[in-house]
Amino acid sequence: MNNQEQGPAPAARFAAFSYSAYARYWTARLCSTFAIQIVAVAVAWQIYDLTRDPLDLGIIGLVQFLPLLLLVLITGAVADRFGRKLVMVLSIAGQLACTLTILYFSWRSLTTPFPVFVALAGMGIARAFFGPASQSLTVNLVPTHIFPNAVAWNSSAWQLASIAGPVMGGLLYGISKDVPYITAAVLLLASFGLTASIPRPAQRTHAPKVTFSSLFDGLRYIRKEKVVLGAISLDLFAVLLGGAVALLPVYARDVLELGPWGLGILRAAPGIGA
Repeated sequence: MNNQEQGPAPAARFAAFSYSAYARYWTARLCSTFAIQIVAVAVAWQIYDLTRDPLDLGIIGLVQFLPLLLLVLITGAVADRFGRKLVMVLSIAGQLACTLTILYFSWRSLTTPFPVFVALAGMGIARAFFGPASQSLTVNLVPTHIFPNAVAWNSSAWQLASIAGPVMGGLLYGISKDVPYITAAVLLLASFGLTASIPRPAQRTHAPKVTFSSLFDGLRYIRKEKVVLGAISLDLFAVLLGGAVALLPVYARDVLELGPWGLGILRAAPGIGA
């Protein structure tokens, strides 16, 4: 059996982690994704437990999705203009501030969901900038021939957090309604420190001027490349239908009569399937 049939050597599988900057970046992304998953489960259960109104669960998703939609044309340009690491650090700081805000309202015995909606909208804005900055930073941290390995590990980190994060959020909420937010804040603080410690990537000496027309370059490229257009359209369709997971607190509490741990397991199911 030749080496190709045996698969890559163990050292090759972990090649990206031989670069300290990438190892910090990967761990930071893992911590931040864990935190977001924990907050998502805790907020959904707490709001539905408070109001028993499924509409509020839809609002939770809406206030986080709208910033992604409204800012989609500028987030990538901001990351390229001001530095991907800087934008990533500031985005994590924003998510940390919003998590602490939700923790404060939870600690003061939340009586209305409106303050949490505002905090979640702020988190949505931070995540809108975090996504493009964090995804595009990878290429600055590893050589070109290691890049596919780094992308594979990025995907693995997302799947790991998508599976374990919701379960952890449900279990922590079962201990206390404030514990999930405290845990998420600690994880975001660790993510902030790790990201800030990444050596500054090499910057281009000249950045192209951002114009109104250039903001639509990505859309023009997608329209031109039919394979990319088809793949993105299929993913968009799946994501829109996947929004039904927002109603899982209703099933966990009223249909299956489970506690928050049950909601965590239900939220983890798509990640397990993936």
